[in-house]
Amino acid sequence: MYKLSYIKFEEVDFDSYHKIVNSDNVMKYITGSASTLERSTERFKSIMETNESHQLGGYFKVYDRNQIIGLAKLENYIHEEDTIEVGYILMEDFWGMGYGTTICQDLVSFARQHELAKFIIGIIDPENIASKKILMNAGLESYYIGEDNNLPTEKLRLKL
Repeated sequence: MYKLSYIKFEEVDFDSYHKIVNSDNVMKYITGSASTLERSTERFKSIMETNESHQLGGYFKVYDRNQIIGLAKLENYIHEEDTIEVGYILMEDFWGMGYGTTICQDLVSFARQHELAKFIIGIIDPENIASKKILMNAGLESYYIGEDNNLPTEKLRLKL
């Protein structure tokens, strides 16, 4: 198991963020394609607003030792009361190495320890079998398969 570091994104981290999301393979199950510079700029502004409004949660750079491997989030889920959403994106070089499992377990543990919400939700593309396994291994259970924002969606939830 990995001992990872989580550091909130700051304004100076835009290039790191864009590097993570600027890959068709990485973003295949999230938005369908790599993030453009314009889209990354817009999204990063939203991330900065989220980080400013969340003392404990927000969007984090994920490091293994001194190397950034992806990002993680703990964000209030606005569509369901008392629910926090977990999310993670790994750069392709770090797929299949157990990092996703560690990140998800770390996020769930942190949310439990700090009593961030009553429920945790993970939202994935139903075809993303790897993320589904990661979320289910962390104790989340599927409760919705359909479309959300015109994208195929599966939602998994865990009661804390």
